[in-house]
Amino acid sequence: MRRRQLLAALLLAPLLALPAARAANLDDLKAGGVLRVAVYRDFPPFSFVHDGELGGIDVELARAIGKKLGLTVNFMPLTPADDVDGDLRNAVWKGHYLGGGTADLMLHVPFDAELARRNDNAFLFGAYYREQLAWAGSSVPASSWQIGTEKIAVENDSLADLYLSALQAGRLRGQLQHYPTPAAASAALQDGRATATFGTQSELEWLLRGGQWQLGQPQTPGLRKASWEVGMATKESLRDLAWAVSDALAELRASGQLAAMFQRYHTSYRPPDEH
Repeated sequence: MRRRQLLAALLLAPLLALPAARAANLDDLKAGGVLRVAVYRDFPPFSFVHDGELGGIDVELARAIGKKLGLTVNFMPLTPADDVDGDLRNAVWKGHYLGGGTADLMLHVPFDAELARRNDNAFLFGAYYREQLAWAGSSVPASSWQIGTEKIAVENDSLADLYLSALQAGRLRGQLQHYPTPAAASAALQDGRATATFGTQSELEWLLRGGQWQLGQPQTPGLRKASWEVGMATKESLRDLAWAVSDALAELRASGQLAAMFQRYHTSYRPPDEH
């Protein structure tokens, strides 16, 4: 993920105040009146700064949850570590070695049993969305592409890049064009340097909004549909917070408010499987 760290730090400085001691349970949180939520920096359409204000789907969701719990939400913008395990360590249960403390709740955590098993100091719960990899192109479906002719723009070292590099024993590697961000890869499609781009559907929908691009999951030989659930995490000791947040999330889903948040950011809402 891409992060304009210095600018975001300056803009979000008023939101970073940390209480002297973190809550031990939900009653402590309610006594303090504040819920500290970790969201990723510079991660549109989920959490990003625009015109000096923090916004995005995850930001709206956190505020809606806070409202249902009667808590004011303060945000902890998170710079990604090398992997999600590091993000959970820095945001949820230990804190970064440079300081800044931890959050009570973290959003946009892959809802994965193996990840949960490795991180027993954190509690993963509350799947609220299903993300998936997708193609975007002008009009020709990927099922009709000729191997060796299409130019495919991808973010360097991303899941999309790794996925296509391994596909069909690496036959697509020569067709890949690498860019530093999803925005740069999408720009290559828009100005004709690439025939298609491949990445997470939410980012492609946001970046290509308003254009006449075909976007979806055409049947490419050897490429299975890749998707995963996105949820939340808190400290193992804050399970009572997790239960309360789960109840609030269920209400937001049932009322249509969660789907409306995605719609406001030009992103398709795909509900997770029932657990």
